[in-house]
Amino acid sequence: MLSLANRLWLWIELTLIFIGGPVAFYVNSFPIPKSIPLLAVFLWALIWLLASRNFNKKSFGLNGFNGWKALYIRLTLALSVIVMLTIATLPKERIFYLPIHNTRLWIAIMIFYPIWSAFTQEVIYRGFFYFRYEKLMNNPKLFAFLNGVLFGFLHIIFKNWIAVLGAAVIGAVWAYTYTKHRSILIVSLEHAIVGDFIFTIGLGYYFYVPDF
Repeated sequence: MLSLANRLWLWIELTLIFIGGPVAFYVNSFPIPKSIPLLAVFLWALIWLLASRNFNKKSFGLNGFNGWKALYIRLTLALSVIVMLTIATLPKERIFYLPIHNTRLWIAIMIFYPIWSAFTQEVIYRGFFYFRYEKLMNNPKLFAFLNGVLFGFLHIIFKNWIAVLGAAVIGAVWAYTYTKHRSILIVSLEHAIVGDFIFTIGLGYYFYVPDF
């Protein structure tokens, strides 16, 4: 059981990393591309997990995953919502903009997004976050909700409500997936498919800044 001092420190640490970090990005405190601090936090989290004797390294693989049907249903629902949100919020000329008007960038995103963005974020927000802070709460659903809210909060750097709210909702879903299956690989796969689809259909307009 955590002591009061340890519990307080973990809450301070969580706040500094997962609230202070996005706020610093938002106010442009770092005169460097935002991908560099993200990579630094990812490497720190990855090393922490790999070095810990208590972290189950099988979490980087399938870890006995058998929820393929549920994964298919979640993806079908998520992609359907993305299509509806795209039609409702984007002008027609922005739909499928990247594949049509900037094919090279679109191909690069399709290749690199799963590793550079999806995997790195899942290591930080699911693997590290759960391993480090799950002991702070006894309610898994409430903890998954907190994880989703903070994942959405990260997206304030894009300065629009669609990115923040959308990421918070899908982040809570991925948190639930990780709670149930403890597989960084599976949530990264789910994240990669959703992310690549977002940039393909045009909704990536809300999830991109030039120096990211």
